[in-house]
Amino acid sequence: MTDPNTNLAAPPPWLAPQWATLQRARAAGRLPHALLIAGPAGVGKRLLADLLMRSLLCTAPGPGGQPCGQCADCRLNQAGTHPDLVRLGPDPDGKSDEIKVAGVRELIDSEGLTPTRGVHKLILVDPADRMNPSAANALLKTLEEPASGTLFCLLSERPHALAATVRSRCQRLVLGLPDEALAMNWLAGQIRGGDLRLLLRLAHGAPLRALGLADPTLMARRDTAFAGFVDVGQGRRDPVAEAQSWGDLGPRISLEWLGGWVSDLLRLAAVGAADGAAYLGNPDKRLPLSQLAARLNPEEGHRFLQRILRRRVSQDTPLNLQLLHEELLIDWAHVARKVS
Repeated sequence: MTDPNTNLAAPPPWLAPQWATLQRARAAGRLPHALLIAGPAGVGKRLLADLLMRSLLCTAPGPGGQPCGQCADCRLNQAGTHPDLVRLGPDPDGKSDEIKVAGVRELIDSEGLTPTRGVHKLILVDPADRMNPSAANALLKTLEEPASGTLFCLLSERPHALAATVRSRCQRLVLGLPDEALAMNWLAGQIRGGDLRLLLRLAHGAPLRALGLADPTLMARRDTAFAGFVDVGQGRRDPVAEAQSWGDLGPRISLEWLGGWVSDLLRLAAVGAADGAAYLGNPDKRLPLSQLAARLNPEEGHRFLQRILRRRVSQDTPLNLQLLHEELLIDWAHVARKVS
């Protein structure tokens, strides 16, 4: 549920102001040597960075700075083989999700910082907050004294997790969530059918996340998992058996769903389960959540939510999914039966 690679030729409407700012800086020769694009998942960080990279490498950009899509450099970009665009991220074959010092050193020690076709060498670090301390330190000197024409673009959903020394050497561009009406209008042009408002709510207001959720199979799987969650909470389903049925869910999905359901339970418990004014992240599940919330001990619920959130923080470390789901669903069974 990350930003889909939509490969748009122009920025979506909520990114138009940031795009205009970047193009004005480009026209004035004031693009920074290091740019940190930060914002929540699904708001368009990768889309904006990709469009900027393609624009800078294009030999015939349009009047708004959009890449032409036809020149030799655009075709190299489309094929993923442009020599002046280097992507630095976690090793896909590694055991951890870190960006390690070896990758940074390989980039610096090679001729990877020298343009070969044009005037720009572009380095995309994604996600930048996955650099371990050694990798961040190795990148510092290059950020301080970049080669001419080199532009670093760092992407992060958690800029606070970046070393302060790295953040201080970058110009920050923060992307926020768009207005709901603007996001809904854009989604209507991308998705045929479906409850767009629900998708946007489930995506926490991020349009590209909502676009990624517009998958009937995924939504049906959410319904099944939620039914199991309710059954465990009402004592109709064994938590270990339910955990086994969650074997196809990665931790990003299962922990986000669990955290969202428990957060909604606590909202309903706080305002009264019958109060329709409560803001819910899962409004389509209001009735069964209300029934569970009526019996919830809020103190136990808050403790359980904290355990889920701690697991979400550490979800990128290797873990046993079966044990993770068993632990949390057994905890949920105990919490749900401690009546307030």
